[in-house]
Amino acid sequence: MSSPLESPKGFLRRFVFSTDHKVVGLQYLFLALAAVTIGIVLSLLMRFHLVWPAAHLPFVGSGIMTPEQYLALVTMHGTIMVFFVLTVAPQSAFGNYFLPIQIGAPEMAFPRLNMLSFWLTLLAFLCMLAAFAVPGGAPISGWTAYPPLSGLGEVTGPGEGMGQTIWIVSIFIFCVASLLGSLNFISTTMDRRAPGLTLMRMPLRVWGWFVTSILSLLAFSVLLAGGILLLLDRSAGTSFFLPAGLVVNGEMQGHSGGSPLLWQHLFWFFGHPEVYIAILPGMGVVSHVLANFSRKPVFGYRAMALALCAIGFLGFLVWGHHMFVSGMNPYSGLTFSLLTISIGVPSAIKTFNWLGTLWGGNIQFHTPMLFAIGFVSFFITGGLSGIFLAQPAVDTMLHATYYVVGHFHIVMGVAAIFGIFAATYYWFPKMFGRSMNETLGKLHFWFTFVGVYCIFMPMHFVGVAGGIRRYADSTGAKYLAALQPLHEFMTIAAFITAAAQLIFFWNFFRSLRNGVRAPANPWNATTLEWITASPPPPDNFGSQFPSVYRGPYEYSVPGETADFLPQNLAPAGVVRTSASAAGIPQRAYLTGTIMLLAGVLMFFMALASADIVRRGFSSDWRPLDLPLRVLSLSTAILLASSFTLARSRSRLLANDDAGFRHWWGVTAILGIFFLAGLAIGWRQLAATGIGLATSSGSSFFYVFTAAHGTHVLAGIAAMVAVALRAPRHLTRATVAAVVSTYWHAINALWVLLFLFLVLER
Repeated sequence: MSSPLESPKGFLRRFVFSTDHKVVGLQYLFLALAAVTIGIVLSLLMRFHLVWPAAHLPFVGSGIMTPEQYLALVTMHGTIMVFFVLTVAPQSAFGNYFLPIQIGAPEMAFPRLNMLSFWLTLLAFLCMLAAFAVPGGAPISGWTAYPPLSGLGEVTGPGEGMGQTIWIVSIFIFCVASLLGSLNFISTTMDRRAPGLTLMRMPLRVWGWFVTSILSLLAFSVLLAGGILLLLDRSAGTSFFLPAGLVVNGEMQGHSGGSPLLWQHLFWFFGHPEVYIAILPGMGVVSHVLANFSRKPVFGYRAMALALCAIGFLGFLVWGHHMFVSGMNPYSGLTFSLLTISIGVPSAIKTFNWLGTLWGGNIQFHTPMLFAIGFVSFFITGGLSGIFLAQPAVDTMLHATYYVVGHFHIVMGVAAIFGIFAATYYWFPKMFGRSMNETLGKLHFWFTFVGVYCIFMPMHFVGVAGGIRRYADSTGAKYLAALQPLHEFMTIAAFITAAAQLIFFWNFFRSLRNGVRAPANPWNATTLEWITASPPPPDNFGSQFPSVYRGPYEYSVPGETADFLPQNLAPAGVVRTSASAAGIPQRAYLTGTIMLLAGVLMFFMALASADIVRRGFSSDWRPLDLPLRVLSLSTAILLASSFTLARSRSRLLANDDAGFRHWWGVTAILGIFFLAGLAIGWRQLAATGIGLATSSGSSFFYVFTAAHGTHVLAGIAAMVAVALRAPRHLTRATVAAVVSTYWHAINALWVLLFLFLVLER
């Protein structure tokens, strides 16, 4: 395979299976455009049905949409928009394209991993769409997939058979893709920055991508664990989330002791950070655009960067506010309420600093600036409406109403999408070398800005009046009849706003070919992406890699003739230097491995937490009689493999290649013996009639050991691959360090798991 700095030959290598981060970013962007188009169509069908529930639709089998079909639209609209638009576009699309350029790097840290991440995302998207085509259709459990509805299979309704299974598989694949992308982003940010580009000289856009990557790494690991458990409940007869005594359609379901609340805890531990995964990149680009078009430095840059980190951290502590109506302990509710309110502090810092950036500036109302200001407007509006939902007593009354729909769409959906629009209009000249039409852009903004408020502000009033969300037809409830005119108004506004997006699509695709040629730096910006050609060359900077001498927002500096100073502009008296592209730093591989292990640790912590909660919630927990002798021997073998691996590295440092290979091979063989020990333990349990679904204890034992065994197998595969063919771009010392770090961490994890399983008896 060609070097990342070379232009690949052939159409497939250049535009399809490309490792160029810019091509991968565009692939993500066009995937997001396809996904948002489908999501908009689904939402319009929902709005149409809410106003005219008896209308005959040509593509509906019975002519009139059934409640189940409406719920399928709700599920798929939410899933596609949250995962394949709000997660993909701001982070994966623009992040992939511009992160290396903004930090002065020729490429992402792991180009092939980057390509793999996109193709897994595309596969997940195609799997999700396939749910429409299978017997029974798409699932009806909502984008949150609450059990028991999502866990029992087709007995609970159309779409809950194969459609729900495909939905879970799609989310599983998406989680893996996101984890790979996250460790790539973190490694690139940490190890590929240009000389002089310290953390406090990074653009706030880069800070947004960096913090979002950390959130994705940790949050998607938890969702991955929950998805596996839910899939086992559906297909293997386990009872992680399914309680005893369930009777569905007159049939007693064969499950016992599971807890639907356990799924809610796992899902929302992912779900609330997902809100910030969607919006933090938007905060970064809005800060970037506001400074650019105010011709002022960002007000309180350091506070803005720290506020991004604080929002990300606090986002992991507030998941319980989505569960106020679940019957939680009032003290728990109070704790989650206070933590939720505390997020308002860093959010307020960002809001006031945005206003401080605008204050007194020489504001230029270009299209990106309009969308950035629109983002601030929606963030404030949605944030203020969220204060009410942070109070358990108020949330109890509003939770099932359209108030939540209006709040959620404004603060997460629309604000994030306005950030995407701002980024698109701002960076279109850099990506394609042409400019989008300003008049059409401003027309698109005003129709969208006004239309969105006309759609989602009335939802708050409908919710306060008692309008219930998820109802396919509210015309039968007399107390809701007075709200129907509001639904008609929102539906008309939705169709007009959707039609306005045709202006954007026309402007976007027409400008690709016929747009006015853009100058090198059309916005007079300061960051590194504007010092190179548009579009950038394969290595981003044409072999002239920059060094950084100043911060990212030096606009209107007193005493300077120009009103902007690029980051690569050396101060007077300082000799300007040009960095060289030395390839991927060896330390990036160790950083990537550590990030991978952080995700693995989060995955197992989610499983262990699920085990503890499941045991605490149920009365059917029975201690499992572990095959202790086999497990103890397997543990000893695995610990011995750490010593043999250390011996192998010592031989490598002594330039003893034969000794290195010998002990390297011994380590792999010991790993195989460990896996054989696990298999023997499983066989002993099976011989006594203890299977995966026998009890909750056995279920967790099999899941723990299978998950850990998979990671051991991955380590063995890496050792075999290195023994057969060492990577050309890595030194043997780096390979040994990376594999050793992974292997020792996985071994230590097993010791903790073994102790956990023993103590659980």
